[in-house]
Amino acid sequence: MSIFQIGAILFALFMLYVTRTHTLKQRFSATETFFWYSLWVVFIVAAMFPDLLKGIADLLHFSRVFDLLLVGALMIITVIVVLNYFQQRASAQKWEEFIRQRAIDNAKKK
Repeated sequence: MSIFQIGAILFALFMLYVTRTHTLKQRFSATETFFWYSLWVVFIVAAMFPDLLKGIADLLHFSRVFDLLLVGALMIITVIVVLNYFQQRASAQKWEEFIRQRAIDNAKKK
């Protein structure tokens, strides 16, 4: 087992702990908890047995499993950034409308 695999497993175990603490504080629903636990368990399995991903890498014509993981990670990060941007824009518009309405209400009172 390589240093990278050990680091990845320790990271996933830490994230399982973080998920557990958020679950105990009731910040996650049952569905979210199941999703996060499943994700970190799959992460541990992939870190321990990287050859399981070799078949997928060969099928998609990647020369190495690392290339497959890197492309997949970049795709996921891109989706997260775009969704976060859309959510931030919607929130900014709601705040702008709220502040505008409050200013109008305060002006009417005077």
